Amino acid sequence: MEPLITRRAWLEVDLDQVAQNLAVIRRHLTPGCRFCAVVKADGYGQGAVMLARRLAREGVDCFAVATLDEGRALREAGIQAEILVLSPTDPALAFALLENGLTQAVGSPSYAACLSEQAQKAGGPLHCHIKLDTGMTRTGFDCRTSAELDAVAAAYALPGLRVTGTFSHFSSSDDPSDGAEEFSLEQIRRFSAALTGLAARGIDPGTRHLCNSGGIQKYPQAHFDMVRGGAILTGYPTACGVERWPGILPASSLKTAVTCLRQIEAGTCISYSRTFRAPGPMRVAVLAIGYADGYPRALSRRGRVILHGKWAPVLGNVCMDQMMVDVTGIPETKPGDIAVILGEDGPLSQTADDLGREANSCMHEILSRLGPRLQRLYFENGRRIAAQ
Repeated sequence: MEPLITRRAWLEVDLDQVAQNLAVIRRHLTPGCRFCAVVKADGYGQGAVMLARRLAREGVDCFAVATLDEGRALREAGIQAEILVLSPTDPALAFALLENGLTQAVGSPSYAACLSEQAQKAGGPLHCHIKLDTGMTRTGFDCRTSAELDAVAAAYALPGLRVTGTFSHFSSSDDPSDGAEEFSLEQIRRFSAALTGLAARGIDPGTRHLCNSGGIQKYPQAHFDMVRGGAILTGYPTACGVERWPGILPASSLKTAVTCLRQIEAGTCISYSRTFRAPGPMRVAVLAIGYADGYPRALSRRGRVILHGKWAPVLGNVCMDQMMVDVTGIPETKPGDIAVILGEDGPLSQTADDLGREANSCMHEILSRLGPRLQRLYFENGRRIAAQ
């Protein structure tokens, strides 16, 4: 039975726009370069399973997730393509990686040894991609000296692992600050040098990949065999200083409903901690969304929504389940009206980039924190095909 459409707070996802974004990306890739769809954090809040199913129909043959559970969810949903788990998985769970046919990122000699041992016990070998640290300083093999490259090369020979790829990750491909581009170019140089050093040791690196969403746009010389895109698929190219490719647009809209209206007098306090006091008579709308749904509390008294094609500023502190906005200048507002938080209404629009800037954060955090109780409505050919 189809879920009840609650019209409390919901995300509308246009799967055709996701496919359009992919088509635009592919037109810019170097010949022969594959595309890996990054659908971690529930597909950047859009719904990993629904995105992966549509992208698989579009010919995507590799997906990336952050965790074992995210990878298992895709397998249970029928995704047959390669699934790369980017974050470390407890080696004791090598059996689960093997059972689900997942590919594990491996980022240090000690982790490689432990994972190889456990994979052998579980009937391996386990498919994996070796990760090199070229400047992110998070996970990844050190790879700048001959001794470090020897340690990397040794991992390819471990009996419990079958290495099918080698990759790294940009730290600053979408960073506009001074020195960011130079650092990204240095990361490309380090990655290329490491690959050359491994080749000199007789190592086949398998699929080579470095570019994330920002790198795809800014550094075509680093496309190698495959690129990884997540934010760009959702319509947020993220690469600062790069003009958005025509055709790439946000694929989702976040909306909520007006639940009630209040007419208040001058001096009336609104919301927790009395951080807002009405300077005069006001008309206030209560919206059915709060920080437990993913709307940042940092936007208290700073954010705004769109109602009837006009801006309605957030008043007072954002609550867990609700928030209040000023509709004094929007007299047509009534209970049941739709407020647009992300998306377009009339002449106005607001994106996750806009919210990220106002919250002193980024669009990645805005999208990935969209809560599980937000209903997700999926559309193809202008028609709703699913509700979750």
